[in-house]
Order: sequence, then C-alpha cells, then structure tokens
Amino acid sequence: MPWNDQSSGSGGGQGPWGSGPRRPWGQPPRTPPQQGPDLEELMRQWRERFRFGGGGGGGSRGPGARGPISLPLIGAILFMGWLLTGVYFVNEGERAVITRLGRYDRVTGPGAHWHLPAPLEARQKYNVTAQRSDEIGCDRSARTTCADPEEGLMLTGDRNIVDIHFRVYYNIADVVDFAFNVRDPVDDSRQENQGAVRQVVESAMREVIGRRQLEAIITTDRAAVEQEVLQLAQQVLNDYQAGVRIIQVQLLTATVPPDVIAAFNDVLNANQDAETAVNNANRDSARIVNEAQAYREQTIREATGEAQRFSSVYAEYRQAPQVTRDRIYLETMERVYQRGDLIVLDQRAGAVPYLPLEGMVRRGGPAVQGRN
Repeated sequence: MPWNDQSSGSGGGQGPWGSGPRRPWGQPPRTPPQQGPDLEELMRQWRERFRFGGGGGGGSRGPGARGPISLPLIGAILFMGWLLTGVYFVNEGERAVITRLGRYDRVTGPGAHWHLPAPLEARQKYNVTAQRSDEIGCDRSARTTCADPEEGLMLTGDRNIVDIHFRVYYNIADVVDFAFNVRDPVDDSRQENQGAVRQVVESAMREVIGRRQLEAIITTDRAAVEQEVLQLAQQVLNDYQAGVRIIQVQLLTATVPPDVIAAFNDVLNANQDAETAVNNANRDSARIVNEAQAYREQTIREATGEAQRFSSVYAEYRQAPQVTRDRIYLETMERVYQRGDLIVLDQRAGAVPYLPLEGMVRRGGPAVQGRN
C-alpha cells in the first residue's frame, strides 16, 4: 500500500506510524497563523467588568447580570478621593506651613485641618517646642572614633592651637523664617536647618577663641566664652532671619592637641617660673621700698626733733649765755660719766695713789680703753 494513501487501511488516513494525516509528499498539513486579540472583544470584556445587577434597558438579564456604572459616578468617586488627600492632622507642639503653588500661604496649629490637594497646596510640619542640639568637635577622652578629628582645632589669640569640643542647644522661634529664609546646602541628611546653625555657631566660636589667650580659655574663661559665643551666634542668626533661638552653648572640653602638649607644658612651666620670679622680685622690691620709706620718715622726724631742740636751746642761750653753757656742760659730763667707773683721789691725804688699770681695763672693756 502506498504511504500517501489516505482513504484505505486501518491507519485512518495517517502515515505509516500513525502520526496523523499526511500530505501527498509525506508532510503534515500546515497550521494557519494565529491572529492578535480582537479589539472589539477587548472592549466588550472591559464593559462587562463595569456592569452590575439590576433592571434597565437591554432586555432581560439572568440572576448574575450586571448593569453599567455611569462614568460621572466614577469621576465623582475619584474626585472625592482626591479631595480627601488634603486632610491632615497637626500634633501638639507642631506647626504646619502651607504653601499654595510653591508660595507661602498660612500656618496652622495643632488639630485636624484640610488644604487643597496636591499639586495646588502642600504642607510641611515642624516641631516648634522640641529642643534641638548639635555637637562640634571630638571628645578625646571617649573611645569613640571621630568623623573629623580636626574639626575642633582652633587658633587662639596668642597663636596657639586649642582643641574645642562644645554643644549648642536651640529651637525654632519663627517657623516661617525657619522654613523659607535659611537653606542648608552642606548636608541634606541633617534635620532641616541644622547645618546652617552649625556653621554659624562654629564660626562664632572660632572668632571668640581667636581673641583670647590659650591658658585663659583652658582655665578661667570658659563661662565667658560660652556667653560670648551665644550672643554672637544669635546676632548673626537674627540678621539672617533664620527663625532660630539659641538656648545654650556648652563648652565641654578645651584641651591642647596631643601633638603639641609636650611643647605646651614646657612653655607653661617656663611661664610659671617667670611668674614666680616676677612675684619674688616684686615682693623684695616692695619690702625694700617699705623699709626705705620707714627710714626716711624716721630720719625726717629725728632731724626735725633735733632742729626744734636746738632752736629752743638757742633761744634760752640768748637769754642767759653763761648759765646755758654751764648747764650744757654739766649735762654732757653727766652722760659721759654715768657710763664709766668713777675714781675719787684725795690730794690732801699725802699718799701715793695706786690705780689698778689692768683690772679696770678687763672689767670696763673697750670703752675704758678708749677713755684712757
């Protein structure tokens, strides 16, 4: 039997192995190409999805038949949903800044509010009561790693280097100024305008440190530095109309960098030695000056007393010269004789006097020798 015989045999018009009908040359018939989806069928299926049960034209419907939803109703639902996107809530302590087409329009307080949906109006909420903080510099005593170890290095008024670590506390004073007048171009990851406040406070700290001596900054002027930085930074922020109020500037540490601490200690010790020497010299100078002043006052008083006594004696002498000379002579001899030994010689006795001069010299000492 020929292989291309399609009319007889048990094969039912198939090939020799029963693989289906064969063409005269032994090939199966070709399948017609598939066509794309029918557009009208797609539109019909889409309309069926928006049908719901109920009466109305179009003939009778079975139990599952649906009527068409009107397009105005769909538009109304979408419009209501769009309007509801403008509902928002503001928490206690917050303020919401509303902008209309990108321009400031109003500020709303705590509670439920509504604004025109986007893109007509937009909102941005700010916490105006929270205390914000920012820290500048590194804590060298902590074991944490500093992101920028050189951030706190500042130049002092005496051309030394000090490592400053401080913290600033602030809050929002005017939410409109805070939202629109200051932009933070440094670090978008920071909260709102924190970068601008950081730059202003750091600049104020560098200016204040540059006007003071290193030793005073480390020891005695910490409170004065904090107050001066607060006032200077607040003045700059007010000039910028930043809407920020500085609450406190806290100077945490002020130390000498480890690289120059040895040289600083040498300079500090030399300054202490110089100060000690100056203090000692001032003390000795003050003592000598006091002694000289006391001697001067004493000499002046003694000279004044002697002059007055001489003047009084001279006045008496002019009244009775002989009597005055005798009195002065007797007073002088009295002062001389009262300090020595007195020997009385009686010339009428006729005896040869014996004077033990050696014993008198040993008993009287150098004063007797001088008189002899």
